[in-house]
Amino acid sequence: MKITAIVANIIQLAIILFIFFIRGPELGSLVIFLLFLLLAVPFINILTLLIDKRAILPTLSAKADGIVKREAVRIHYTGTHYALLTIDGITFTVRDLSEGGVRLNASSATTLKRKTTGEIRLLCGKNIRFKATVLRREEGAVVLRLSQPIGTATLVEEKRALAGGGA
Repeated sequence: MKITAIVANIIQLAIILFIFFIRGPELGSLVIFLLFLLLAVPFINILTLLIDKRAILPTLSAKADGIVKREAVRIHYTGTHYALLTIDGITFTVRDLSEGGVRLNASSATTLKRKTTGEIRLLCGKNIRFKATVLRREEGAVVLRLSQPIGTATLVEEKRALAGGGA
C-alpha cells in the first residue's frame, strides 16, 4: 500500500515536470508559478511516506486474524480488597480480572495443572465456577485463560463493589 502511494506520487511529479519542460515557455508566467507550487505536493507526500514509520491504515494494524481487537473491561485489584480464586482447595488472591482471563498471586513453587477448574469469589458477592488453561507463569503470578468468558455486566458490578471498598 505504501509503495503504491509512493509510485503514484512519483508519476504525478513526472507529469508536472513533463508539462513544465515540454510546454513551459508557451504557458506563461502564472502557469509556470502554479506548476512550481504543484511540484511541492508530490514531493512532500513522498518524503512523508518514506519517513513515517506508522501504519498507513491504523484500523488494519489493529486486526488479528480478521478480528478487530477491542478494549475489554479489566479490573486491577490493589490494597486490601481482592477477589479470591480457589483451585483444588488452595485459595489465591486475584491481581487482575477480565472477561477472558485471570492473573492470580502465586509463588513460582505453586504447581497447577495445565487445564484446571475452580471457583472465583468476587467482591460483589457472586461466585463463578470456571474451567481454565494456564497461559504463563510470571514473577509471583500465574495467568489463566478462561474457557467461558465472564460477562461484562458481572465485571461492571465487580468494579462498583471494588470502588465501594468491597462487600
